Amino acid sequence: MGDDARDGTANRDEVDRDGVDNDAPAGEGDPADETPPEAETKLADGRYTAVLDRFERTDPESGGEELAVLLVESGDRVVAERTVPRWRLPEDARHPDAVVEVVAKNGFVVSMEYDAEVTERRTEEAQSRFDRLAERPDGDSDGT
Repeated sequence: MGDDARDGTANRDEVDRDGVDNDAPAGEGDPADETPPEAETKLADGRYTAVLDRFERTDPESGGEELAVLLVESGDRVVAERTVPRWRLPEDARHPDAVVEVVAKNGFVVSMEYDAEVTERRTEEAQSRFDRLAERPDGDSDGT
């Protein structure tokens, strides 16, 4: 086992096919249900809003499972990034930009709930910003 595993983190090589570090020290989250937290970002126990940023595949030799990358927010800023197996996401939240309310314990995401209303509102706000940016300024109808 590498030095990183002693501090509760794991290299991709040390994570089982299901994206779970079964060698994580006891009492640090629930390694049977969660990938290990990133070493550089501590996440205090509590409730957070998280946005599904993207999906990534693990190494094909270890099963090639799809992982969801969540950007965990506190206030108006991203405070951590966590990965969870795609199958752990609520079914309705299995798309980029989905907003989920998460509960963190010992640095691990221990539960998630999809927030359809906030997801829709954020999508509409982003589209509105894009539309405003795409409008030509008044008086510039010929583009010169």
